Amino acid sequence: MSKTAIFSDLHLGVHQNSDFWLGVANKWADWYIAELNNRGITDIIFCGDFFHYRDEISVKTLNFAKDFLDKFAKFKITMITGNHDAWYKDTSEINSLSILKGYENITVYDKMHTASINNHKVTFCPWGTAISDIPKSDLIFGHFELVNFKMNSFKICDHGDNPEELSNKAPLIFSGHFHLRANRTFGSNDIIYVGNPYEMDFGDSMQSKGFYIFDDALNYEFIENTITPKHIKVFLSKLIYEEDPTIFFNKIVSNNIVKLIVDKNINTEHLDLLVAKLLTYKPFDLRIDYDVNYNKVQFTEEGEYDLSGIDIMEAIDEFINLLDIENKNEVSKYTTELYKRSQDRSK
Repeated sequence: MSKTAIFSDLHLGVHQNSDFWLGVANKWADWYIAELNNRGITDIIFCGDFFHYRDEISVKTLNFAKDFLDKFAKFKITMITGNHDAWYKDTSEINSLSILKGYENITVYDKMHTASINNHKVTFCPWGTAISDIPKSDLIFGHFELVNFKMNSFKICDHGDNPEELSNKAPLIFSGHFHLRANRTFGSNDIIYVGNPYEMDFGDSMQSKGFYIFDDALNYEFIENTITPKHIKVFLSKLIYEEDPTIFFNKIVSNNIVKLIVDKNINTEHLDLLVAKLLTYKPFDLRIDYDVNYNKVQFTEEGEYDLSGIDIMEAIDEFINLLDIENKNEVSKYTTELYKRSQDRSK
């Protein structure tokens, strides 16, 4: 029985065309190809967002994309456009994947397309496809924005298409777009968000990443990626409860992207010693957040901070109290005056 692999939301060029993240994509590709070879899989379906920036692609990322796809020369790849591949916000009429149509092993659908595959009616739905236009099918691949699905660790989609309406179109639907992997059943029909293949920011943290495979009988399974860096949040307040910090640091710090959240009092000297200790475990990156209001913070779709629910002056005072400085009262008073002036000027 033949099998097909599915992945989505590669976002080549993410983080300002970072060499580091292009390297992660390359490492993931080598692992992915080895996994497919071990399973005898030669067919791949990609559910959109191959590139990250929809308005321009850097020469560096474009050259990387060519080398990346050359690795997959022996695979048959079917791709649909995602919103990041499309110039317009609601249609795939102009898209960056058009440059891939010259590859003999790659088929790109930037308009809805229905085909018969292994005796199944399969419909490919690129970004901008209206649910009302989708025919009844056995299997659907799309790049959908569906309400009430989580977009990432922080945000639930409050706009877009009705998932129940979509679920009536096929018993099994795979979608790209949202990076949080999800599987929901409506009646007897499944909608699966494939998620991105590896973590790309802290909005992806604490989630399993990887790819799906399915067979001719439409049975499917998820294969977890365990080889690319994870985004780890380390709360200072919780470190004191670790019986053996060495085991803890080895397990979660090494080769990962770590954010140390300073959510309790600590003087500068002790913090410097802790940071130096963390660096000995060789994280890919280490960031420090002074965040006494962490549990009150909301996040945007991109995983950025939304401080609208924070009392700014309270947060400033708590931050100043964390600092290892003299004259905290004077600093607090001066900061309060500056903040009030800025508020007066903005009125």
